[in-house]
Amino acid sequence: MAKVRLRGDRVIWFIVAVFAMISIIAVFSVGSFLTKNNPDIMSKTSIYMEQFGSVALGFAALFLCYAVNYKFYKRISPYIFVVAVVMLLMLFVPPLQDKRNGAVRGLRLMGHTIQVFEFVKIGLIMFISWGLEKYNREIKTFKGFCLRLLLWVVGVCACIMVNSFSSAMLLALVSMMLFYFMDVKVTHLLLTVGIAIAFVAGLFGLYHLALNKSAEAAEFPIFNRLGTVESRVEHFIKPESDTTMDISKMTREQLEDMDREERQSESAKIAIKAGGLLGKGVGNGISRHSLSMAFSDFIYAAIVEETGLVGGIVIVLLYLIFLFRCISLSFKCPDTFSQALVLGLAFLITTQAFLHILVNVRLIPITGHTLPLISHGGTAYLMLSAAFGMILSVSRAVNKLEEERRTEEEPTEEIKLEDK
Repeated sequence: MAKVRLRGDRVIWFIVAVFAMISIIAVFSVGSFLTKNNPDIMSKTSIYMEQFGSVALGFAALFLCYAVNYKFYKRISPYIFVVAVVMLLMLFVPPLQDKRNGAVRGLRLMGHTIQVFEFVKIGLIMFISWGLEKYNREIKTFKGFCLRLLLWVVGVCACIMVNSFSSAMLLALVSMMLFYFMDVKVTHLLLTVGIAIAFVAGLFGLYHLALNKSAEAAEFPIFNRLGTVESRVEHFIKPESDTTMDISKMTREQLEDMDREERQSESAKIAIKAGGLLGKGVGNGISRHSLSMAFSDFIYAAIVEETGLVGGIVIVLLYLIFLFRCISLSFKCPDTFSQALVLGLAFLITTQAFLHILVNVRLIPITGHTLPLISHGGTAYLMLSAAFGMILSVSRAVNKLEEERRTEEEPTEEIKLEDK
């Protein structure tokens, strides 16, 4: 029987496996809130099986993407990006919208909900990686940089901003990090940052002008999430006991969203404090009964309560090790596309992870980002697993090139020894 050998970075393979185990255990452990509120349609066993199914599908996507030569991704990147943009535009078609908490983030297709933003994240990184190689000379000028890459990034982020300000900011940040590490001129990036800040400031200015005119004017689609963003920031800066905030002009959905998120953030803080150094033990946490998003947006807090500071540090280290392994891998990549793809996906995964962690420990306002490959999820888990598979595909190609190089050098060394 032939021996199956997994190539690529073994450390990344190990991290993926550890994340999968943590995810299954954590989601099963903290799923009590769901069963408490939906006892007739959901049990802890069903939660476990649902997450186990997500992990299994994730590994299938990972192995499939790993098995494909990364050069194939280079060829299909523009087409993947076009599909992602079409899906993003479909979010503006009312019959297809899956609207939750005042925002549309999913498509309802054939009885299933697809989280479009997760697909767009990967599609945009692939497109940028392709563009950095394809238009290497043209992007040396600011005009070429804008026309070939920046305008597409801005367009995607603008469409996402309508329904998720934090997701748009995440993609913008990751894109800028990728541009910087791929040696796009710093002057281009500084000018881009200046324009972006002016645009966002102007958008908030227009929102307040519309709000002062009438509540109806402030409900224009482009302003959809700006009120929520402001309420999150104000609640982060001011304690809940502060009553100076003007809530008279907030919509009912914004008020409900604000109240729910404040309770979530407070419960997460209590959970982390209760965890101490070693935690209460897996399955013994009590915050899961009050922390309704313990299985997704606040899973890090729930994990720290049960495993303590030690468990929390281990998770942080796993993401850092993954990032450093990807940076190390990028130096060995044979072309611009593979280098940018590895860096872009690594930045996306780790930036989202640390935003999630910072929200959970209450160092930044709530963003709504899940913990990659650990939080409960379907589309998100599938797409991020595919991202890991792409990285491992590049790693496999790099290992193969190194083996071929060593094979070519060995005969030369033997000849030298014979001559002596």
